[in-house]
Amino acid sequence: MDLMTPNSGLFIWQFSGLFFLGIWSFALFDCFKSDFGETNQKLNWLILTWIAPVIGAFLYFSMRKNSKNERTLQPIFNRVNLHKS
Repeated sequence: MDLMTPNSGLFIWQFSGLFFLGIWSFALFDCFKSDFGETNQKLNWLILTWIAPVIGAFLYFSMRKNSKNERTLQPIFNRVNLHKS
């Protein structure tokens, strides 16, 4: 009967699995929406994170600042309005 009753060990495994699933999905999403310096770097990170999730997510979070481009918001405010009333 001990096999049918859940204990605290099961909760720890489930919580750690959900925690890692969240980190892994955040790494994939962040890699997908980011701009990188080289042309194939995004594809390399996506493949590494997808194939080796534990190592790929850890490496991506530890090395992403060195390989990503800084995003700058520079809106153009002096556009001419073509649809005048």
